[in-house]
Amino acid sequence: MDYTMDVCNIAAWIESNVRQRIDYTEMERAVGYSYHHIRDFFKRVTDVSLTRYILARQVANAAFEIRHNKKNMTAIADELDFSNTETFTRIFNRVVGLTPSQFKKSDYLCGRQIICPGVYAPVILNHDNPIFTLQHIKEVNAMSEMKKTADSCVLYGVPKVHFGREVDGREQNFPFPMCLQAVFNYMGQNISYTELLAYTGEAFRQRWEAGGWSPAAIDPRYLYERPHETYERGFNGAGRKLTVSVANDNVKSINKEKVTALIKSEIDCGRPVIALGVVGPPEACIITGYRDNGDTLLGWSLFSDWEDCGTDESGYFVKNDWLAEGLMVFGEGVGERPSDLEVLENALWMLETEDVNTYDGTWLVYGGTKAYEAWAAALEAEYFDQGGADMGHGDGEKMVLEGRAYAADYMVLLAQKHTGLAAEFKECARLFQSTVSSVREVHNLRCQHGLANAETRGQMADLIRKAAQHDQAAANVIKAIIVKMGGNVKLK
Repeated sequence: MDYTMDVCNIAAWIESNVRQRIDYTEMERAVGYSYHHIRDFFKRVTDVSLTRYILARQVANAAFEIRHNKKNMTAIADELDFSNTETFTRIFNRVVGLTPSQFKKSDYLCGRQIICPGVYAPVILNHDNPIFTLQHIKEVNAMSEMKKTADSCVLYGVPKVHFGREVDGREQNFPFPMCLQAVFNYMGQNISYTELLAYTGEAFRQRWEAGGWSPAAIDPRYLYERPHETYERGFNGAGRKLTVSVANDNVKSINKEKVTALIKSEIDCGRPVIALGVVGPPEACIITGYRDNGDTLLGWSLFSDWEDCGTDESGYFVKNDWLAEGLMVFGEGVGERPSDLEVLENALWMLETEDVNTYDGTWLVYGGTKAYEAWAAALEAEYFDQGGADMGHGDGEKMVLEGRAYAADYMVLLAQKHTGLAAEFKECARLFQSTVSSVREVHNLRCQHGLANAETRGQMADLIRKAAQHDQAAANVIKAIIVKMGGNVKLK
């Protein structure tokens, strides 16, 4: 019997539970075999004992924390469920060949890498111990390889993106940063979703169209005056340049032959691309392969379940009659990333700029406090049109509930990095969490009572204005931080 997929399922389960005491009864329930059977076939397929593999994954996660965070060794040992620091040091040294303290001073790099199909997890990138992944197994490696023929090429092993995707125990729902992180991870570059939301500005946005609610308000192309700036900032945040963008309002004007040739050249080089559209609305999706000389595209889309398109054995969508409004190419180089000061200055712009003339001045949307006020006023309007309103208010909630939660996380990261400003960054994080709490109450009222009752809508409007106050207070703290870091701000 071939247990390769079972081994991959076990690896995925272990990665989801590596930061707590491994419960083998839960593993049995999740995998569908007894512990003794799991232990036997895991060793037979991988040539590594189950216990040794679990320890290696704990060590890899610990190494990632040592390299990318400023936690002390005791905290890391506790998080990864080592009984004490002495045990942690002994096991780490046995697996890596260095103590944790020695590793911290070493040249080893840590990032995320595919360890088996669909599972991207921390590894020591330049360490030659194969125990950190399962790629030494021929059958597993075959599931995450490039498969090429005369008229097709498919990259297997690219992480799946979908609404509610969980990474490090946190949920993700914004398509572009999610796709960006997935491709960067596939290409061996570690960058967190938290950072990408901060770099793009999506962590700090609130948008409401001047003419009333519109589904375009949550579209990344409406964050700045230039429609491509969100995408540029996402790439720049990872030290990369957005080398190609063919986005155009008139899809029919796009030269599909040139776009197809570009997709093929990138896939043939082993690099996925991000496209706008292809499946569903013009949101980001990942193109992972092509067939029929590019007439058919494969990949991941958050909207593939909503549209009638086929799937291949890996789960990738298969789209024949496709159109793309835009294309983003990664290339090879990795350069300088924006400074923390630059990210904070853009965050302040996002929080306080009230009139944003998007699409080069052709489309006015409200931002900052004005967007909150327009949202609240729409709820309080004497004539309340419920047509599409639930979706509109849901988008308003989503921008804040997910955005500010990750904005708070980003401030905590900066507090660890800039210890002299830790108190200010932590206060900013607290205020963003208060914004989240207010809008969560809005969400709960909408879910419990709907939008038909004027009194309920009035309560929601009051909470929205309270959220705006928290955001403005956070903006004021960011102003003070910027000044202390040597930047310049214009007080509102």
